[in-house]
Amino acid sequence: MVPLHLSVISSPPPLKPFVPTITAKCTSMAQQEPLLKFPHLSSSGEKLMEGLLSTVESRLGPYLNPSFTPSDVRSFRNQNGSSQGSVNIRGGNNTRTMIDFILGSWIHCKMPHGILNIFTLVGMLNTRTDTPHLLLEVIQTGPSSLVLVLDLLPRKDLVLHSDYLKHYYEDAGLDPLRQQLEKKPFSKPYISSSLYIRSVVSPTAILFQINSDSQMSMDEIVGGDVEPVVKQVVETWLRLCLEGTGRELEESDRERILRRDNVIKTIGIEVDLLSNMPRLFGPDVTARVVDAFRKGV
Repeated sequence: MVPLHLSVISSPPPLKPFVPTITAKCTSMAQQEPLLKFPHLSSSGEKLMEGLLSTVESRLGPYLNPSFTPSDVRSFRNQNGSSQGSVNIRGGNNTRTMIDFILGSWIHCKMPHGILNIFTLVGMLNTRTDTPHLLLEVIQTGPSSLVLVLDLLPRKDLVLHSDYLKHYYEDAGLDPLRQQLEKKPFSKPYISSSLYIRSVVSPTAILFQINSDSQMSMDEIVGGDVEPVVKQVVETWLRLCLEGTGRELEESDRERILRRDNVIKTIGIEVDLLSNMPRLFGPDVTARVVDAFRKGV
């Protein structure tokens, strides 16, 4: 691959910073239930995820509608009770804000080989800004092993738009955070079996399998090493969203960004739900969850 600094493609002029407008009709956090609780996480994992959700909701609260997700989507299970789950969505509350929606979910399944837990937090932005989307997923198949997927998903081609790579990834200091976990003896690279996932993430994506041993418990690893990195990445995303360091899109760019966003939502989320949920929860539960997602509630 040709290094970006040798590219003959000229960079477009910098886009003006996007400072979001807070609407007067904001929802009081005291009136809004937390987006999600995590009943099947360890104490350190629960502290991490609930702390992150609290931070995201408190910082983005003025830009979010209350959740209108149906109760049978916020809590569902299969017929024999071996699989349980929850999906909750809060949409952006005004076209003058950058938030499309925030989605939190978890599933807890008793599998033949053990227990499967998946916890997800997604922050999708609209076409008022080109700021990357947030993706956080924790996949745990036992008390001593987990997979961490954390990235700011790029919304432009990073080869064609080297200024985008520099502004949102290099200048934001995301790769040193990835390197912190890469250098730890308990982590090794996680390679997704999905070519789509491997093509959509950024070069600074945190994709690691983390294994504990007799020297260090999983709670110690999560609390001492994983939590600080995850918090810094999420804080970077929030800063890009809220402090004027994100960039507002010109009208000519919005259609291209929208097409890319729709592909991410359709393939990355709907297809994933439709391919995995029916075998775990059956067609009826799957239909309810996918319908809620499509409606943005």
